[in-house]
Amino acid sequence: MRAPIFVSLCSLASLIACPAEPPPDDADAGTSSPGRPPFEIVDAGPVDTDAGSDPGCVDDDREDNDSQATATTLADGDSVEARFCGGDDDWFAVDVAQADCAVAVTVVAHADVGEGEGEGEGEGEGEGEGEGEATLDDLDVVLVDDGGNVVGGASGLGPREALNVRVAGAGRYAARVRGGSNDDVAYTLTVAVTCGGEQVCPADDVHEDNDGAASAAAVDVGVAVDAAVCGGDVDYWELPVQPGCIADVNATFDHGRGDVDLFVVERATGDESASSRGTGDRERVRLLLDEPANFAARVELFRGTDPAVGNGYRLVVDEICPGDLGCPGDDPNEENDTRQTAKTLGKEDATLGVVCGVDEDFFRVTPQSGCTTTFDVLFTHADGDIDIELLDSGGGRIASAASSDDDEQLRYSAGNNNAVVLRVFGFQDAQNRYRLTTTTTCP
Repeated sequence: MRAPIFVSLCSLASLIACPAEPPPDDADAGTSSPGRPPFEIVDAGPVDTDAGSDPGCVDDDREDNDSQATATTLADGDSVEARFCGGDDDWFAVDVAQADCAVAVTVVAHADVGEGEGEGEGEGEGEGEGEGEATLDDLDVVLVDDGGNVVGGASGLGPREALNVRVAGAGRYAARVRGGSNDDVAYTLTVAVTCGGEQVCPADDVHEDNDGAASAAAVDVGVAVDAAVCGGDVDYWELPVQPGCIADVNATFDHGRGDVDLFVVERATGDESASSRGTGDRERVRLLLDEPANFAARVELFRGTDPAVGNGYRLVVDEICPGDLGCPGDDPNEENDTRQTAKTLGKEDATLGVVCGVDEDFFRVTPQSGCTTTFDVLFTHADGDIDIELLDSGGGRIASAASSDDDEQLRYSAGNNNAVVLRVFGFQDAQNRYRLTTTTTCP
């Protein structure tokens, strides 16, 4: 899950008409000392009298595509190399011929690497030559309909921006690539249109061949992909979340066309770590991953055998990280504020949570008779003291841990297979984030 991005001066809905921000006033422009010009001096190195004028940022050969009316027309699946020159936005358009379609746009910025000589200081003495570091400016992309209304956007801080938006109907949709007023960025833009009628079996989808964990298809965090699952031909997807975050995987589909199930598996062994086998139009799995590269999402058709029979689905992988949790927003385990609504965890499990004053958290675990289950709640005591207690099926207290430093731990040796409930709460209604893990050892 991405943190929300705030746009100053103009909202995303009006981003199309936003003028470039004026340069900041020079507070010293009227009081400069003698000999100091009222403008910025750029050290361009030795003067080359034969170099001629500096052309600056050289735009691409698709200019002038600086407005929606002059957008460069692309076809489904086109990928083009382009260049953004500060303040000079680039527009690209694609035609959607029917309803029930999604438009996907990907923009990947490329770093410019310069070479040069320089002096540096370190632990030793001396001078040396070295290559310049790669520089990369940030680009954003906005998708609009025929009327200029925003239907989607991507404005992260990395070199890659992606979106995949279900559009209202047929028409011409335009992608606007924007950057800062000083940016000079080469980039690759790819556009694709996926319609429901294209996700058919046995033809499958454009993301094939992702039929094994080793060939799992790539997906951007928070950006939907449209695909199909045919017969016994399962689909595997990467989980590109940050280590120590929860992978929130959602698959939506029309259950009437075929039941789809969702799993998170270990890529090396295929062992299932979490699953969702419902009978509705949505499957969802949330799993805390310390090493996401070792796992993949698997989508399959329930009892699928005939390769000509299948169903289309839309998959979204979001992430929930510790920094995303807070009060009053709470955590993804809600509503688990009572013993009766406790969140179920396995004997070997982990999750992230936050206690918000009187809003306590409860977790149900079914231990194994003769084995010991350990509950670890990790937190920073300086941010708020958290205590825990273990309750039996009737609500009676089995054990508790209430130290006055970081972390709490309880061990429970089960004499039967009855479920127990762990209560996590803030001392004197304190608020704090935590990580809960359960581990079980048997003789």
